[in-house]
Amino acid sequence: MTKVYAFLSAFFLLMLASPSYGQLSFSNGNDLLSNSSFHSGVAIAVVDMNGDGLDDIVHLSQGRELHIEYQRPGGVPFLNYFFGSLSGQSQWSMCVADVDNDGYNDVLAGGRYDEIKLVRAMEGGANYEMSTLPGPGLFVQGSNLVDINNDGWVDFFGCHDDGESRIWANDSTGNFNTADEWIDMATVPASDNSGNYGSIWTDFDNDGDIDLYIAKCRQGVNNPSDPRRINALYLNIGDNNFIEAADSFNLKIGAQSWTADFQDIDNDGDYDCFITNHDVPSMLLENDGAGHFTDITAGSGINIAGLPIQGVMRDFDNDGFVDLLVAGTRQHLFLNNGDRTFTEVQGAFSGNHMESFAIGDLNHDGFLDIYGGYAQVYTTPSNIDDVIWLNDAASGNNFIAVSLVGIESNRNGIGARIEAYGPWGLQVREVRAGESYGIMNSMTQHFGLGAHEMVDSLVIRWPSGNIDTVQNLTANQFVTVIENSCTSPAAYIDYEGSTVMCEGDILPLFAPEGYTYVWSTGDTTQSIVAAEAGSYNVTVYNGSDCFGVSPSVIITLNPDATPSITAEGETRFCRGGSVILLASEAESYFWSNGSTSLFTEVTESGDYTVTTPGLCQEFTSEPISVTVLESLVPEVESANFVNGQAEISVIGANIQWYDSPDATVPIAAGSLLATPVDSDTAFYAENITLYPGEQFLTGMPSHQGGNYSGNQYNGAVIFDCLSPFTLQEVLVYTDTEGPRIIELQDANGNVLLSRQVDISPGLQVLTLNFDIEPGTDLSLTTNTDFNLSQFGFESARLRRSDQNVNYPYGVEDVVEIKTSNLGNDRYYYFFNWKIQKPSFECVSDRVEIALMVVGTNDVAAGSSQLAVLPNPVSTLLEVKLPELQQEAAALKVLNATAQSVQEYGVRRGDAHVQLDMEGLPAGLYFIQLMDG
Repeated sequence: MTKVYAFLSAFFLLMLASPSYGQLSFSNGNDLLSNSSFHSGVAIAVVDMNGDGLDDIVHLSQGRELHIEYQRPGGVPFLNYFFGSLSGQSQWSMCVADVDNDGYNDVLAGGRYDEIKLVRAMEGGANYEMSTLPGPGLFVQGSNLVDINNDGWVDFFGCHDDGESRIWANDSTGNFNTADEWIDMATVPASDNSGNYGSIWTDFDNDGDIDLYIAKCRQGVNNPSDPRRINALYLNIGDNNFIEAADSFNLKIGAQSWTADFQDIDNDGDYDCFITNHDVPSMLLENDGAGHFTDITAGSGINIAGLPIQGVMRDFDNDGFVDLLVAGTRQHLFLNNGDRTFTEVQGAFSGNHMESFAIGDLNHDGFLDIYGGYAQVYTTPSNIDDVIWLNDAASGNNFIAVSLVGIESNRNGIGARIEAYGPWGLQVREVRAGESYGIMNSMTQHFGLGAHEMVDSLVIRWPSGNIDTVQNLTANQFVTVIENSCTSPAAYIDYEGSTVMCEGDILPLFAPEGYTYVWSTGDTTQSIVAAEAGSYNVTVYNGSDCFGVSPSVIITLNPDATPSITAEGETRFCRGGSVILLASEAESYFWSNGSTSLFTEVTESGDYTVTTPGLCQEFTSEPISVTVLESLVPEVESANFVNGQAEISVIGANIQWYDSPDATVPIAAGSLLATPVDSDTAFYAENITLYPGEQFLTGMPSHQGGNYSGNQYNGAVIFDCLSPFTLQEVLVYTDTEGPRIIELQDANGNVLLSRQVDISPGLQVLTLNFDIEPGTDLSLTTNTDFNLSQFGFESARLRRSDQNVNYPYGVEDVVEIKTSNLGNDRYYYFFNWKIQKPSFECVSDRVEIALMVVGTNDVAAGSSQLAVLPNPVSTLLEVKLPELQQEAAALKVLNATAQSVQEYGVRRGDAHVQLDMEGLPAGLYFIQLMDG
C-alpha cells in the first residue's frame, strides 16, 4: 500500500505541473502528401495557387526541382504537380504572386548568380512556363513581389548579398524590365552596398503608402558602424519617391541581422517589429503609433538560441494576438500573452529543429499550419523529410480568414491593409508576397477571435486607395472580398451530434439557405449525410463572382483508442523487486495479469498488455516485456569432516558465507568452506549472480560528406548523460597517423577523463572505457595543445560529417548527443558509440547449513578444556591450556577457512599462554591444540 500511495501522489503532482500553454501542439500530416520523403532547401512557399480558396504548397526538391502540391477539399491527399528543375543548384529565395493578373499565381525563384526564374501559370493554371528576368546577375537572398509604383501590377525586388539590391518593373503584361533607379540604395558612407538579407514591404507608419525595410548582415565585417551591416529603411514620401530614414525611426541597427517582420503585437493598430540577429540577441521593437520604435526585448520573454534564419509572427492559437515562430539551427515557438510578453511553448513539434518554414492553413480548418523544412544552414537539403505540421487546434478558439481579389489594385491585393473590429478593439493585417528570408506565407489574412463569435466590421484599405467595409460577420468562415464589387457569402456547415462515429452511424450536414452549392463530395444540395470518415466542406455561390468556402468538418469513424503502457522504473530487475506499469488514460482497464486499475505492480517475468474500451470496440496495447533476473539459492554438494575440521561444498557462481542469518559481513567466500567445528553449529550461504548492463550503439553510425574541417578547428560533440554508462568504443577515421588525447570535458571545459590513443590511417575502433556520470553539456573532443604539438595545428585531423547530420542521437533515459561545438550541421570525429549501462548483482536467499558433531573424544579424561579470555578480543588473548599428554604440543590460530595464521609451541606444565591478535583482520578465528 505504501508503494501505491507514493506512486499516485507523484503522478498527481506531475499532472498539476503541466503548463496551461501546453495545449498548443502540432501533428505530422505527411500522409496528405503523395511523396512524404521530400527535402527542401531554405526556399519554401504556402499560398493558394489556383484561386480555389485553399492554401497549396510550393516547394523545391533538393532545393532545385519545383513541385506544387494542390490542396483538395474533403481531406484527400494533395494533388502533386511536377514542373521540373529550376537550376543546377539549391535556390536561396522564392516568392509567389499573380504577375499577369489572370487569377493564377506565378513563382519567382533564384539562387547564387543563376538568374531569377519566372515560372508562369498558363492555360488557366494547367501548365507552367519558365523564363528568366533580364539584367546583371545577383546572389539573391530575401525577395518580394509588390506593387512598388502602384500601377496595379506587382513588381519584383531581390536582396543582393554582394552588392546593391535589384528591382524589376512589371510592364503591365507580366513581363519584367530592370528598374534599379526607382530607389537609390547607395549607403552613406559609401560602400559596395552589399549585405542585404531579409526584406519586407510594409506601411509601418500607416500613412497609406508602402515602405521598404532591409535586414542587413555582412560576414567578415565586424564593425557595427559599417553600412554593409546597418539595417536600412526606405521611406515612401509619396509619388513613389523613397529616402533612407532608418535612424529617424530608431531602426538603424548595426547588428548582423537576418530578417525582420512587422506585425501588431498589442492590437493598438500599428505594426511592431521583430528582428533576428546572429551576433547579438534578436530584438522585439514596439511602435509608438507614429512609426518610432523602442526596444522592449528585455522582459518580453523572448530569448533566441543558435542562428535564427526565419522569424515570422502569426496567431497560431486564435486568441487574437500574434505569436512568434523562429527557425534556424534552433526552433522556437512563443505564445503572445497579450501584454507585450511571450511564453515559449516546449515540445510543440517532435523531432528535429526546423531550419525554414512557410505558414498557411493546410487543412482548411481555420487554424494556421506550418510546412517545415530541415535543410542544413543555409540552403543545403538534409536527409530529414520535410513535415506538414498540422495545428491540433486544441484551443477551440474562433477565427475569420480573409482573401482579397484586386480589380484596380493588383490581383492579390498585395499591400492592402485589413482591419478587423470587434469587442477586442482592433486587429490589423497586411497582404504580403515574400517574407523573412526567402520564404512565402499564405496571402489569406487570418484573424483569431478567441471566444468572440462576431466581427463587427472588416475594413479593407486597398493600394489603389479604395476602401471596402464588410459588417456583422459571424465567426469561423473564410471571406473573399473583391475590390469595389462584392463579398463572398457566409460559408459554414451546421450539424447536431458528434463528428466521431462508429460504423453505421450518420451525421447530416447543412449549408446556409439561399445559395447554390458544391460539396467536397460533389453533391450540389443544401445538405448531405456524412457516413464515411473524411473531411467535408462546401463552396457557397451567391450568383455573382463571389463565393465562399466553408471550414472543413472532419468525420472520424471507428476511432483508434489503442492504449499505451509506461514503465515507472526498470523492466529488468532482480527477483524480489518490482516495476509499476502505467496505462494511458481510459474509462476502465483490464491488464493481462488480471489487474483492473490504472496501473499494476509486476513481480514476475512476462509480456504484459492492457485492454481499454473505445467508442466502438475494445483496444489492446502493444506488450511490454518484464524480465525478472534470478540468483539461484546455493545447493549443498557435500559436507565432510577432515582432520578435525568441517569441509562444506556448495554449488553457486559467487558464494558468500555468514555465521548468522542476518550478518552483514561475510566470514568467507567461495564454494568451499573449511573450518574447525567441535560442536553443533550452523553456517549460512548466499549466491551472488552478476548481470552485465545492457549494451547500445548510438551516435552517427558512420562518416558522411566532406572529410575534414579546417585545421584551425578542434571539434567536439556535446551531449547529456542522463544516467551512468560506460563509453566503451568509438569509431574514427583519419589519413594522418599519430597519437591523440581523447578527452571528456564538462560544460566549463574541465577535463573529467582522458586517454591517449595511437591512431593509424583508415577506419579504426578506439577503446575508451570512459565511466561517465550524469551531467549536462558534456563534450567528447581531443586535446588542442597535444594536437598542436603533434601536427602543428589545432585540429585532430579526424574526419567529421557535414551531410545528413540528424541530431539528436541517443538512448532513452541514458544519453542524448545534442549538437557539436560548431553547430547542428556538423558531427565531429566519434562515430558509432558503443555504450553499456552499469552491471548489477542479484543476491539469492540465504540457505542454512546446520552441522551436528557426533562422537568427539575428550582431550584428556577429567582434564580441563581449552578456554580463551576475553572474547571478543582486539589485542592480547589469554588461552587456558589443559594438561598435556606429551612433553610438547603445537598451538595454532586458524581463520574461518581453516588456514593457519599464527603458530606457537607449548610444553607440559604450561597452564596458559598469551597470543598477540592485534595484527589480524576482524573475523572469526579458532584455536587448535595439537597434543601428540
